[in-house]
Amino acid sequence: MKYSDLPKHRLNHLVKPAGYSLEEWQVMLRMQQAQREGFEVECVSERDYPGEYRVCNPKSGRVYKVVFRGPKSPWNYCDCMDFKTSQLGTCKHIEASRQWIADHHKRIHWDLPSYTSVYLSYRGNVRQVKIRVGAAHEKEFRELARRYFDELDTLLPGAYEHFGVFLSDAKAIDENFRCYQDALDYVLEQREAIARRKLIEEKYSDADLDALLKTSLYPYQKEGVRFAVSTGRAILADEMGLGKTVQAIATVALLRQESLVGSVLILCPTTLKYQWKHEIERFTEASVVVVEGSPERRKELLAGEAFIKIASYNSIANDTQAIAQQSFDMLILDEVQRLKNWNTQIARAVRRIASRYALILTGTPLENRLEELYSIVELVDQFLLSPFYLFRDRYIQTDGDGRTTGYRNLGEVGQRVARVMLRRCKSDVELQLPERIDKNLFVPMTAEQQRAHDDLKLQAARLVSKWHRQHFLSEIDRKRLLTTLSQMRMVCDSLFVLDEHSHADTKVEETMNILNECGVTVNGEGSAESGTKVVVFSQWERMTRLVAQELERSGVEYAYVHGNVPARERQQRIEAFVSRPEVHVLLSTDATSTGLNLQAANVLINLDLPWNPAVLEQRIGRIHRIGQTRGVQVINLISVGTIEEDMLSKLRFKTALFEGVLDGGDDAVFLSDDKFEGLLPVLEKYIIEEEEAVPQQASQEEPVQQELAFAETATAVPKSSTSAAFLRSLAALLVEEAPVRERMASLLAQMADQISGNDKEPQP
Repeated sequence: MKYSDLPKHRLNHLVKPAGYSLEEWQVMLRMQQAQREGFEVECVSERDYPGEYRVCNPKSGRVYKVVFRGPKSPWNYCDCMDFKTSQLGTCKHIEASRQWIADHHKRIHWDLPSYTSVYLSYRGNVRQVKIRVGAAHEKEFRELARRYFDELDTLLPGAYEHFGVFLSDAKAIDENFRCYQDALDYVLEQREAIARRKLIEEKYSDADLDALLKTSLYPYQKEGVRFAVSTGRAILADEMGLGKTVQAIATVALLRQESLVGSVLILCPTTLKYQWKHEIERFTEASVVVVEGSPERRKELLAGEAFIKIASYNSIANDTQAIAQQSFDMLILDEVQRLKNWNTQIARAVRRIASRYALILTGTPLENRLEELYSIVELVDQFLLSPFYLFRDRYIQTDGDGRTTGYRNLGEVGQRVARVMLRRCKSDVELQLPERIDKNLFVPMTAEQQRAHDDLKLQAARLVSKWHRQHFLSEIDRKRLLTTLSQMRMVCDSLFVLDEHSHADTKVEETMNILNECGVTVNGEGSAESGTKVVVFSQWERMTRLVAQELERSGVEYAYVHGNVPARERQQRIEAFVSRPEVHVLLSTDATSTGLNLQAANVLINLDLPWNPAVLEQRIGRIHRIGQTRGVQVINLISVGTIEEDMLSKLRFKTALFEGVLDGGDDAVFLSDDKFEGLLPVLEKYIIEEEEAVPQQASQEEPVQQELAFAETATAVPKSSTSAAFLRSLAALLVEEAPVRERMASLLAQMADQISGNDKEPQP
C-alpha cells in the first residue's frame, strides 16, 4: 500500500473501515502513526550496512534498528515489540523509514547480503529460528543446515541442545556468518526450559520440595511449584485461600537452590508489603527488605544486598530509573488484578521491568473484561495471545462503534493460556485442604494512625516506667494503662473508632479487597461465586460501621448485627444472611457473637484480634462448627509495627495472662494485684525496648518544670478525648512523691470534674 492510498481522515483504531481486510487496516494505522509522530530517520552506512536505518522517537528519545529491503519484503526488520508481535511484517518505524527513503529519493537495497545468517522469524502464530543461506559458501552451508534445520529452513526441535556445535561449525565455514541476538536468546531460552523440566522430573520429589521451606506443602501446592519452575514465566491464578504466597516463596527457594536466581523483586499493593516480609522470614532464611521511605532511601534499598526486595505498585512509577539500574533475576507481581487500568503510569512501569523469571499471582485473572486477561498474560509472554487486533477479532464481539457486546471462543482462550497459567479452585483440591486455614494478613497504618499510636505508646511507657521504679501502680494509673492499651488497639483499626471526625485507616480498604477476591462483587468487580459468604468481626461497632458504609457504596448486600440491635431483629438479620443467596456479608461485633450459628459462611475476617484466645476461638466457632460442610478460612488483619503485631508475634502471651485483662468486658475494670504482677513485666518488654526510650526521672533541681515538660509531650491524646479526660490524664502523670505535684494533681482533677459537669468549686 502506498501513502497516497491512505484515507485523508484519521482511522478509528477500534472499527475496521469497510472495504479493507483486517491486515490492511492495521498496516494503514501504522502508516498514519508514522506520519503523525515525526520520527527522525538516518541511514547507518550505505557502504557497510546498506538497507539498515536508525529511527529515533523525538519524544521518548528511544532509537530503533530498522532493516528495510522493500515493500512487503520478508526480510524487513525492526527491533520494536510491535514488529515482533503484530505478525504484519511492518511497524510504524519501518513505515517511517519507507517514507523517508521516498522523500529523500534514496535507493532501496533489495539485494540480500552474501553472508549466511540465523534469525528469529516473527511471522505466524509462533516464533521460529530460521536460517538464510547466502551466496558465500552456499554449498557448505546447505550441507550443514540439513543436519539442524528442516526443509523450510526452521530449526529442528531436537537441535536446541546442540546449537552451540552448529555455531562453531558455521563460523569455521565463514567468519562473516551471523547469528542475530534475538535468535540466540530464543535458543538459550528454549534450552533452559528443557533443562528446568528435566530438573523437576528427575530431582525434586515431594520430600525434596518439602525440604525447601520450614513447612510442608500440600500436594496441589507442590504441583504449583513444579509448574512455576518448569514454565519459568508463569501465572498462578489459584482461588483465594489456596496459598499462592507460599507457593511463590517455595518457587524462589528452589530456583535459588539451583543457583538460577540471585536477586528477586516483589511488587504488591502497599497493604501487603509486610505480609510478604513476614511470610518470607517465617518460611526461609533469605534476606529480605521492604523498599520504602524517601526516594533516596528507596534507591539505596534497591541497590542493597538483600536477596529479596519488596516494593509497592504505588512507588514503582517513581522508582523506574532506580530499578532499571538494578538487575533482578526474578519478578513476582502479587494481586496484579488490582492494577485495574493497564494504561496507567504504574502499569507501564511494571511492563518495563526486565527479568529472566516471572511469577504473577492473582486470584481473579478475569474480573470484568477479557482484555484484562490479555494484559496479565502479556506480563509473562507477550507472544502467546498477540497480536491484540487478532485477539479482539476472534474472541470479542463488538457493535458498529467498537464497543464490546460479548465474547466468543472462550474455551479456546483457556486452552491457549493453559501453557502459562495454573488455576485451581477450592472445590478442585477439597480433599487436600485442611478443615480450617488461618492466615495473618499484615497491613501498614497511615501516618496519622502511626502518630496517634506512638503518642499512646509513650503514655503507656511512662506508666510502665513508673511501675518499674516503684513496683506499684495506683488504681488510677491501672485504669489509665488499660485505657491507653485499648486506645492503641482502636487506633490500629481506624482513627474513626476514637474520633468520628477522623477517618484514617487501611484495614477497611483491605477488607474490601478481600471480599472482592472471595467472589463478593465490589464496584462491579469480582466473580460473585455462588455460595460464598463472609463474616466480618470487630470488637468495636464503629469499625464495623465503616465497613458497612463501604459495602453500601459498592452495592453489596449485607446483614449487620451489634449490641444495639434488639434480639428479635438480630435473629431476622442473621436468618437473611444464612438463607438469602444475595446477602454475601455479615458484620458483627463481639457483643453479638455468642450463640451465633453461621455455618453458611466459609470465610471469616477479623478486623482486630481479641487478645484472649478464647474470644478468638469463640468468633471462629460461629462458622467452624458441627454442620459446616466446607473448609473454613480465617483471615486476621494485623497492623504492622504496632501493639497488635508485637504482642502477637513477639510476646506470645499466654491465655491466662489475657483472661479478664483486655477482653473481659469493660477496659476500665480494676485488676487484682496478681494479674498486674503478671501483666506489667511483659508490657515492660514490649514498651520499653531500649533504655533510651524510657523517659528519665526528673532531676532534683527542677522537678516540677521537668515533669511538666514531659507531660506536655507525653499526654498528647487523640482528638476524641474530652478536656476532662485530658486533665485527668495529666493529673495521673503528676502523682508522684513530691507534695507539690500531688497538689497540682488534685487541682487538675477538680478542674476535670467541673468540666465534666460537677458543681464543686476548686478549693484554694
